[in-house]
Amino acid sequence: MSTNSQGQEIDLGQIGTGIKNFFNGIVNSIFDFIFFIKKKIVIIGGLFVVGIVLGFFLDKDFSYNQEISVIPNFGSNEYLYTKTAFLQSRLKENDEAFFKSLGVKDFKKITKINVEAFNGVFGFISSSEPNFELLKLMAEDGNLKEIIKEDFTSKNYYSHNITISTSEKINQKEIIDPILKYYQVNTFYQKQQVIHQENIDEKIKFNDSLVKQIDGLIIKLTDSKSASNVTISENSSITALINKKDELIKESQNLKLNKGEYEQIVKVINVSLNNLNTKGINNKMKLILPFVFVIFYLIGFKFNNLYRKQLARIKG
Repeated sequence: MSTNSQGQEIDLGQIGTGIKNFFNGIVNSIFDFIFFIKKKIVIIGGLFVVGIVLGFFLDKDFSYNQEISVIPNFGSNEYLYTKTAFLQSRLKENDEAFFKSLGVKDFKKITKINVEAFNGVFGFISSSEPNFELLKLMAEDGNLKEIIKEDFTSKNYYSHNITISTSEKINQKEIIDPILKYYQVNTFYQKQQVIHQENIDEKIKFNDSLVKQIDGLIIKLTDSKSASNVTISENSSITALINKKDELIKESQNLKLNKGEYEQIVKVINVSLNNLNTKGINNKMKLILPFVFVIFYLIGFKFNNLYRKQLARIKG
């Protein structure tokens, strides 16, 4: 029994010593680092200042985003993406003649042209029953969040955002307007535009005619001469006519809104110019470089010490 208890005391003592040494090692490492920084403060401070100065110079090379909110009409969603991809390909090819033909001045300021959908999954679902059933079916076999982001789904959203990145601030008339005009040039969709607008005019005209007829029927049913003879069924008819009139007026109002959207194949909703690009490391080099320089110095110093120790070991 005494032998076992002595063995347990030795084991516990060793564990306690090990824990104490471990924490002492951490504390020593922290203070070694503090003393090292104190000793090398001039070098580290100098690197930090150099990083800030160089970062400011690099951050002067700003990039800007021109954000254009659009609605593709007449089922032109795929057309919008195809046109944008073609513009980007001409940009990569440095096709000066092509951009000049569009009327773009100084196209070399443009660095990238891209289009993305606004997350409009609810509008996509509510626009038609087949869309809702399709999304439900796709969700059974995969992650709904990923499906919502997929090009197949997002391309069919209601509104989209064209981003034109430039190396400096630009004028809308010189670059943006000619590119937006380029989206409106397509014979097929131009014919669709005319047909849709004519259909809207005809439907509004037809609705107005029905509203007038309903007004006439209501007047007849509520004529003061026969007001005392109005039956319950006639009262129900009046209510139904008023509800129908209300539906027709609301439909005409929505059609007028649609007609405004149909003024262009790709309807421009808003243009936001010269937004400073702060994504990723853009305009952050003055904050990043100082730490990068210091970290590389510390790594280099540590490697140099290890190299000397290994070299001494081999020679010894």
